[in-house]
Amino acid sequence: MEKNLFREVYKQVCGLALKDCPPSSLSGLLHGYLSVYSMVRVYPWLEDEYGSLWDIHDRIREIARIIQELLKDKDLPVDTRAGYVVDLMDAYLLYSDVKFLDSALDVAYEILIPKGSDKIVLPCRTPNICRLLCNCYYFTGDVECGMLAKNLVTETLGVSRKFSCMELGDWWWAIRAYESVIGEMDVFIEEKERLAGGRMRLGVSVEQIEDEKIEDFQQNGSDVCLIAKAFDILARREFAVCNEFYSKIE
Repeated sequence: MEKNLFREVYKQVCGLALKDCPPSSLSGLLHGYLSVYSMVRVYPWLEDEYGSLWDIHDRIREIARIIQELLKDKDLPVDTRAGYVVDLMDAYLLYSDVKFLDSALDVAYEILIPKGSDKIVLPCRTPNICRLLCNCYYFTGDVECGMLAKNLVTETLGVSRKFSCMELGDWWWAIRAYESVIGEMDVFIEEKERLAGGRMRLGVSVEQIEDEKIEDFQQNGSDVCLIAKAFDILARREFAVCNEFYSKIE
């Protein structure tokens, strides 16, 4: 059922004129395409179904260039701008254009270090800022960014039951980003286990939230932001299904 729905969404997304898409849809579109790219790269015979790696790669580059332009607007809310920075960094991991990374890091530290200061000051305590700190740690080895991200995650796990559905979903991905770099940091095994346990509990709720987003899309499928959200979710799930299916064959 979801596979057929994913194919339907993918056709819709491939037909979108990216320059006309609202900025709020770009992150979902980008990460959906990143999942599709990974899926086709690992299972190249899927090119017949989802297009060539080059075509998918070109689509990702187009989204990244739009995001790069959006970053130039210093009047954007700081959390929104931080989200664009993280998206551009994520795109760089595939499309290794150092200009993307340089632009993202310049804006990242512009956000984190107030003008006239030489110290990091968190402008807000949001999932985007947490992901920003994680990516800065990943790309620069800035230990302070890693420790600040750790503090935000610890704080979040303590109050996660108070979050709205949207906040819960956003923090889920911030915690996943943190987990992807925590292995590089000097932390106790007990802390890693506590983090993993907290993430598993959140995961159940997040899956329910994602199911609701897909249902919402099915009822209001003409909204580009809903299409982008559904694309991101379904692409990740399809990749996971492929991994499970083909691992059994091997």
